[in-house]
Amino acid sequence: MSSEIQTEIQADEENEAVDLSAKSEISNLTELIGELIDKQDKNSRQLTQVLRENINFQNQVRQGMQNELIQLKEQQRGEQFTPLLKEISAVCVEYRNLLNEESISDNVKRTLQLLFEQLEDILADYDAELSVSQVGEVRKPLLTKIINTIATDDEKKHNTIVKSRRPGVVRNGHPLYREYVDVYVYDPSLSAKSEMLTSSLND
Repeated sequence: MSSEIQTEIQADEENEAVDLSAKSEISNLTELIGELIDKQDKNSRQLTQVLRENINFQNQVRQGMQNELIQLKEQQRGEQFTPLLKEISAVCVEYRNLLNEESISDNVKRTLQLLFEQLEDILADYDAELSVSQVGEVRKPLLTKIINTIATDDEKKHNTIVKSRRPGVVRNGHPLYREYVDVYVYDPSLSAKSEMLTSSLND
């Protein structure tokens, strides 16, 4: 075999060895890149999870602070006592008619009167007071509840108070207990009947 052929064979063998080495390095590099990508994906997922948990925690803290702020404002305005004040108002109003019971002794009536006065003092301490509409004044829808309606032929009397049946309790312009009232309601047919009656009498 000539030296030239041997040289070519050696060159081919060396080239093949280089190709195998390059392929091996490429394969190793590909595996390394794949591992790096997997690790990066894992890190990204963990980072996303941490960020999500952080956002949730911040929202919880913000909501908690907001609730505490609302409670603090309510305490400053005394509104945390509103449910209790409503109960006191109901007792103060609904049982007041016991003072008119003839079957109750004078001693019991005096005791009840003192009780109602104490309840009213408690309400007054929180800027609440009994409210009684005057006959003839315009009804306040927010503060009153209609029990009976009385038809009238006088349009000017429409929605005015006929009678206050039970006091209400008002605090800062808002009802703790709505007053029960009777009101006039204008009925034009009554006016027509009145006119017909007047006309017939004049005839």
